[in-house]
Amino acid sequence: MKHNYKIIVLLLAGIIAIYTSCHKLNMVPANQSTVSKKEASVQIAQSLVGIFNPENGGFDFKNGLSMPTNLSLNKKGKIKVQSVDPKPECGAKKDTTISLNLDESDTSKLDIWAKVKYELTCTNGIPSGVTANDSLNMTMVSGEYKLLLKMGENLTLRSLNPGVAHAQYSFDGPVNYYAKVDYTKPTTDNPNVEGTFNYNFKSIVVDPTKDPDFILSGSATFASKGNIGKNTWNYKGTITFLGGHKAKITIEGTVYTADLMTGEVN
Repeated sequence: MKHNYKIIVLLLAGIIAIYTSCHKLNMVPANQSTVSKKEASVQIAQSLVGIFNPENGGFDFKNGLSMPTNLSLNKKGKIKVQSVDPKPECGAKKDTTISLNLDESDTSKLDIWAKVKYELTCTNGIPSGVTANDSLNMTMVSGEYKLLLKMGENLTLRSLNPGVAHAQYSFDGPVNYYAKVDYTKPTTDNPNVEGTFNYNFKSIVVDPTKDPDFILSGSATFASKGNIGKNTWNYKGTITFLGGHKAKITIEGTVYTADLMTGEVN
């Protein structure tokens, strides 16, 4: 299984997209979200793009089930699989930590820490799945802001046809991330931002031979909350994957259709 993390898109999906749609809203009582359900659904869609598109972040689900042997981390925070074991034994494990520290100047710094843990599972002696637990912590500091990003995945992947190369598979489990941006001089146009995004995926079916429509079906629940300046949001809902890189997002009974390639919502 190939893992890719691109920090800039996670930042765009989890923070900037939310800020763009929210920062002009008027205040309402503190116990209510000042971000509409439609605007929140856009942020959910953008974050799903970041999770499922290997160019944007998260797993490369299109790569199917495999056991990595060598991993590297580049300065964009992207975990790259250098090689895989073509015939791993049942119970094979990979458990490693990768870190990167860059001090580009006195006011520009980047610290990345990632932990990746895999274990191969078998059925009747035939490799049939992978458990994957990984986490990412990143701090970026510039003269204008400080960014903190934490992301974690705890997934169980199961082949739908064990022993067959490039077979369809399903996965279940949570994917969570937290992002916070503090500006040196926050303004109305650039307020401080903090957000938590939690997903629990269930029976997501993937066809690694199809691109870009590799997600065929499945569902998820989500909960997201945070603040942008003085504006706040707090929503829960469900997601149904429709195939054709589309998903149905339901927030408090209101339904929207999202494009998992562009993040657009209707």
